[in-house]
Amino acid sequence: MPTPLAVVEEYFALVDGFETKAAAYAAVLHPEVVQTEYPNSIYKTVQTRSLTDILDNLRLGRELLEQPRFDVHHSRLCDDGSVHVEGQWQATATSDAGPLLRGQRVVAHLCLIFEFKDGLIFRQRRYPCYEIL
Repeated sequence: MPTPLAVVEEYFALVDGFETKAAAYAAVLHPEVVQTEYPNSIYKTVQTRSLTDILDNLRLGRELLEQPRFDVHHSRLCDDGSVHVEGQWQATATSDAGPLLRGQRVVAHLCLIFEFKDGLIFRQRRYPCYEIL
């Protein structure tokens, strides 16, 4: 069985590729996964996403953004089995949409906390801080 850090790394690779097929996530996301994103400059309220919602959000991202990249600055496997990750995510807007302009680089500093069940990501908490859009 892969380590929790390896599971998170595989998850990041799928997200960076804007993968939207549920089957691709079977090795990393628990079927009952819940992703919680805390308020930020894009979402003003707490967002809670199921696996379907996570994939829908990736589809939206794929339509609006290109060249996504997440650079991990720090990662830590905690005593309780959770993984904490800090890093910077970037992508480029493909068209004018809301506050985004075509060609604009979108940058967010992230703190992510992953909890596991059956060796898969079961809970994810996202604390994004977007640079000015």
